[in-house]
Formats: sequence, structure tokens, C-alpha cells
Amino acid sequence: MTFNKSISVFFPAYNEEENIRDVVLEANEYLKPRFKDYEILVISCASTDRTNAITLELAKSIPQLRLVTKDVNTGYAGSLRTGFLNASKELIFYTDGDHQFDIKELDKLLPLIEKYDIVTGHKIKRNDPLMRLWMSWLYNRVMRLLFGLRGLKVKDVNCAFKLYKREVIKKVNFLPNLTQGVINTEIYVSALQNGYKIGEVPVNHYSRTKGSGGDAEIGPRGGRFFAFVRPVIIWRFLKDTFYLWRKVYGRTKQV
Repeated sequence: MTFNKSISVFFPAYNEEENIRDVVLEANEYLKPRFKDYEILVISCASTDRTNAITLELAKSIPQLRLVTKDVNTGYAGSLRTGFLNASKELIFYTDGDHQFDIKELDKLLPLIEKYDIVTGHKIKRNDPLMRLWMSWLYNRVMRLLFGLRGLKVKDVNCAFKLYKREVIKKVNFLPNLTQGVINTEIYVSALQNGYKIGEVPVNHYSRTKGSGGDAEIGPRGGRFFAFVRPVIIWRFLKDTFYLWRKVYGRTKQV
């Protein structure tokens, strides 16, 4: 199946030297027969391992691949903003660079982009430490309660497997100081305010088998049951929630 729209695919990748090669190669293999016009972006914010070097090496044989780097780690939200800013095609898709999703399941999302303006996955079963499961449960309920998402028929606000029409992202006046996944709620709020439709499909989520880059907010692994959340991450989540609350409901100018 060939799609007549162009697509930008980007991967936030912080210290993902053990995963990024497979992620990029699988993306290119998937996109090449389906899109005449596509690009692959690796968004590397302050990576200190070989993530950047591996991406540049791959770019020599994959002209559609581009590395976008930032010297300062502005968190997950900063990586997403950078990816959205640098994406140039009609459709924009992102998923994490930790290889916990299968890009071939984008086949489930693409047919729905004619009906919806955002199509997101929701994890059939989340393969993460129990603390992450609890965080996800709490996040979804807090975001729904505070920002009017209770009527939205989406099970997982924060699932990192999302497809957008470019126009949806162009309408978002992004807060520059968000660092956490609250940015996904920011996009949803903007989309609903502008009358865009959001659809959702189930996708598989796999256990991380290599590296630990994207798990920087989780403390020493200690197994699937004993991972803990660094207090600074909780503080950043609370700050981000306050900033978004002020943007949505207050009159204070954005910082």
C-alpha cells in the first residue's frame, strides 16, 4: 500500500546507542515502500553516548535520515517540541527511540488519519515496572480531571505512538518550559479547542531489552517491581501541570 501524503517520523532518543540503529533501520524499511516522500528524524537532546555518532553513520546511506541535536537536556517535552518544529511533511508521527513499539503497527493508524486529525495508540499491555504503571494511571486521571478530557474517548493520553496532521501541531502555542509528558495534554487541549478529532487504536508495547536512556526518571532498576521515581520528576510533573493550568485557565502571560 502506498500513501499519497508525505510523512515525518521522529524519535526522541536520549542515550539510546543500543537501540537507535535498529529503530532507524526498521523505520526506513517500513517507510520506503509506503511513502514516496518521507523523512526520519532522530531528536537527541544532550546524549552523551554514541547515539549521535551512530545516527550520523546511518545517514550516509539513508538520505532521508537527519540528526537534530540540542546541547541542553530539556526533557521529554523539549524533545517533542524540537521534533515537531523540525518536521516538514504533511503527516507527523513519533514514537520513542527505546524500541518498545513496533513501527509496523503504524499500519493501524494510517487508514484512520482521513477520519481523524490525531490518531494515537493505546497500549494493549504496558510492559514497564509497576511504578511506571501507577504513574501512567495517575497521570491519565489527573489530566482528564483538570483539563476537560473526561469526555475524550482515549484510554491513554500519554501513549508515545501518535500520528498527527501537520495543521494540528501548527495550531499549538507550545509552552517553552514544559519538560514532561504533560505536553501531550497540551496538544489535546489545543486540538479540542480547534475542533479537531482524535481517534485511538490498540498497539503492542514491548519490554525494554537494551539500554536505559529513556528511563532516566526511574531510579536503579532493582527489578520490575522495585523501580522508583526520582523526586525531581514528581516535582517537574507538578510544575508542568501548574504551567498548563495557568495557560488554559489563567490570564498570566506565558513565560
